[in-house]
Amino acid sequence: MSVHSHAFGSVRLTGEDARKFKSQITRGRPTKAATESLERGRPVADALVRKGYAPIKIKAR
Repeated sequence: MSVHSHAFGSVRLTGEDARKFKSQITRGRPTKAATESLERGRPVADALVRKGYAPIKIKAR
């Protein structure tokens, strides 16, 4: 029951961590913040695929 990662590879969940992650993926519900973040991120991801780069605006504090 642990998380294994490598700088040049993938992340692997084992044991209880893997079971909890699978359960969350299949039965979990996204929060409002997650849904809003997805909607903001889609245009950025599309631009990255189309142009090879994506401009990001940074908010002033």
